[in-house]
Amino acid sequence: SDSLIENGVFGNFTMDDINEAIDKLDDVYKTPFMMHFRGFKYHEIADKLQIPIGTVKSRIFLARKRLQEQLKDYRY
Repeated sequence: SDSLIENGVFGNFTMDDINEAIDKLDDVYKTPFMMHFRGFKYHEIADKLQIPIGTVKSRIFLARKRLQEQLKDYRY
């Protein structure tokens, strides 16, 4: 889906750039991040992964931060 690009979250990046950055994330961050991206609520992710909701929130936050750090290298 190109909705990440359309709503301006990642600006001028291509889906390839974004997917490559997501692929580099450790699964511990990637799994909750992708679940949240696909529309799961924090409590649903916590239940499914059997981790506390605070852990879910911090992992998603850290995943976003790492993506931003990786993607800023692509800026011209």
